[in-house]
Amino acid sequence: MQNKMNLLKDLQEIDQEISSIEATRQGYQDELANFEADASKVLEMIDQLNDEVAVLRQSEAELQQDLLKEKDNVVRVEARLPEIQTQKEYVAVLKEIDVAKKSNKETDEQMVAKMQEVVVLEGDLEEKNSELEAIKEKAEARGAELEELLSESEAVLLKRTETRESVAAELPVSLLRKYHTLFKRRGGLALALAKSGACMGCNMQLPPQQYNRLLQVAEIQTCPHCNRILYVETEV
Repeated sequence: MQNKMNLLKDLQEIDQEISSIEATRQGYQDELANFEADASKVLEMIDQLNDEVAVLRQSEAELQQDLLKEKDNVVRVEARLPEIQTQKEYVAVLKEIDVAKKSNKETDEQMVAKMQEVVVLEGDLEEKNSELEAIKEKAEARGAELEELLSESEAVLLKRTETRESVAAELPVSLLRKYHTLFKRRGGLALALAKSGACMGCNMQLPPQQYNRLLQVAEIQTCPHCNRILYVETEV
């Protein structure tokens, strides 16, 4: 019975180590994934900014065409002035010219505003491109380190898993199944030390008779409170 208990203790220690390695590996993988996620977010922002710049550039080009047409219209209307023979027509043409010039001014102001927006967006683009470059540089440097750590931890994990399988093979299937269930339910602590009449897993007092039987190491016993498998430390 003592041999089984020793095997269970070894198994729990190995499983805890494996869980720790797996958690560390997950952390490495998450860090790598975060680089990709960060880069993806910045790329999305860059694409959005490029789209906005393209829209503004198109709007600016359309305003430029409108401005040219309006200027041509002013020239065309002004060319009619020498041919005008009545005061009424003359006043009407001057008014048309005035309206066209005001429209030109408004169009020109709109173009300037669009150009200023483009300048701001291009500044944002430059900033985001620099941010993306920094992420890539960091990902390249840290990524290589993380890949190496993952490779090293995988080798350790493989060895510990092989050792675990060897230890588990020496335990009865029913006991191993019980251990597995407890290990998952109790956060990696399927076994608990019984000391001074109490279970150290849940810190609850054990029935005196049960504790006395535990000291004899004659059978597998569990805590009546947390259901963990109990063991005692025997003096050599």
